[in-house]
Amino acid sequence: MTNKKIQSIQALRGAAVLLVLARHILVMEEHFGGGKRLLPEVVKVGDGGVDIFFVISGFIMVVVSSGRFQTPGEIGSFLYRRIIRIYPLYWIYTLAIITVFLIVPAYVPAMQKREVDLLASFLLLPQFGVPLLGQGWTLVYETYFYGVFALALLLPERRLARFLLVWGLVAAVGWNIYSAWPGFFRSPTIKMIADPLAVEFVFGACVALAIRRGWRRGDWLCLASGCALLPVSSIFFDPLDFDGLRVFCFGIPAVLILYGAVSLERRSRLQFPQWLQALGDVSYSTYLSHILVITAVGRIWSAVRQPGLWDHALAILIMAAAAVGWGFVSFRFIERPMLRAMRTWRPRRKSVPNSSSLSIVSE
Repeated sequence: MTNKKIQSIQALRGAAVLLVLARHILVMEEHFGGGKRLLPEVVKVGDGGVDIFFVISGFIMVVVSSGRFQTPGEIGSFLYRRIIRIYPLYWIYTLAIITVFLIVPAYVPAMQKREVDLLASFLLLPQFGVPLLGQGWTLVYETYFYGVFALALLLPERRLARFLLVWGLVAAVGWNIYSAWPGFFRSPTIKMIADPLAVEFVFGACVALAIRRGWRRGDWLCLASGCALLPVSSIFFDPLDFDGLRVFCFGIPAVLILYGAVSLERRSRLQFPQWLQALGDVSYSTYLSHILVITAVGRIWSAVRQPGLWDHALAILIMAAAAVGWGFVSFRFIERPMLRAMRTWRPRRKSVPNSSSLSIVSE
């Protein structure tokens, strides 16, 4: 589980980015389609794609750090690998939005109204609003997760489970305090530390520990239950309205799906489609660029839209194809070459797992 890409993880990342893409296409269809909608309400299940990414991140951090605890220089190497995976490509697409603003300011109303903290956006620092590249809010949490997990590398590996337990309790208790007295904590950093989303990362890490220790029971049941619970949650709950309950409504199904998929792969009981794994490879490029792409398609569609819903289907297909297609282009010609170049700048280390990039960001 440490020296090659985990097929189930790649497939789940491909599925997660498709869920997020579908959710945002739903938004674009409503916005540019004259208020009409062809996509059903259940497409809101795409909100859970982010939660799948978060539990995957926790899982992979345990995998790639195995045997490296209390190793001299490992914290710096760990953080460097995370930095080059997240920031450069994120900066490129953030600069793309700034370019759009300079050409057509009305297309970026957040900058027009000065609602965005540009410095915090570029550095992925906590802020009460969202970064200029909206989906970057998840990367703010990712960088926080990685920073905290780096501290765990100072401890003996046998104490990782205790570290995760304490971290989860801090997030759970902190959220209850924050919910009771929100005015008392006026710092976005404190809000993030107290956010229960950290529990999803912890859950994913615990899945990795469980599988490493030989847990295999109930994997089919967990996978089926998670796949069933996720759309049910999307119908009855809106993650923008219930904050802390998101962990229960989307995080727990994501954990069940993760455990079931990885365990079944380990037992050679489930094969994952190559096309879904390929989408997993390009998921980070797709994730960062898809809103830019589908917004551009949506604006063109709004200018040529015809009465009725038949053209909604065509617009939806074009949005999806354009977003995925550009994801592959971005990965092939921007993300992968850039990552390879930056990897040559760091000192070589022994036995660096190929799966080290399998988190919300892609290899």
